[in-house]
Amino acid sequence: MRRVAIVRKTFIMIGLGAAVWCGVTLFSLIFGNWVLTEPGDSHFGPSLFLLILVMLLVIIGLALVVRLRLFPERGSATRFGYAAAAVGLLLDSFILWRREAVFPSFTEGQHHTFSILITLGYALMLLIPAAVDRFVKERADEPDRESDDSKLTPQSAHGTDAALQPDAHTQADEHPPEKELP
Repeated sequence: MRRVAIVRKTFIMIGLGAAVWCGVTLFSLIFGNWVLTEPGDSHFGPSLFLLILVMLLVIIGLALVVRLRLFPERGSATRFGYAAAAVGLLLDSFILWRREAVFPSFTEGQHHTFSILITLGYALMLLIPAAVDRFVKERADEPDRESDDSKLTPQSAHGTDAALQPDAHTQADEHPPEKELP
């Protein structure tokens, strides 16, 4: 059953990566002539900065959704980033190979800017989800295994239930019951 869950998560991550790639490609097809300026243009720097800022915010949002909503275990956002980058790089290699057919209205400078933008985007896709995974804390309802192991008493090593037996500190703090007076 565990193997099925892992395969299911992997396919969901690959699907999310393909969806991100489709979104970026459609955005470039629809708005590329307006937002992608040539590298020599005076608006190249601000345009690229704004596009990278939007990408950064979208990647942070996607990583948070994956980490907090879809798969709340540690490392899920990083796996999402790797899957999205792998899928996107494979698919964009074909896009760049056939760039005149996919983006026929782009100039050579816009093709160059698109290449710069997606390269920076994949670098962010590898780094940002890993940072999100690092900064998002574990949920309180999931006990930390390391802290549970440190609470075990010597009696629990012999097969008795440690939760039912008080440890030495609580035994010392307890007072014996008072005797009732007749």
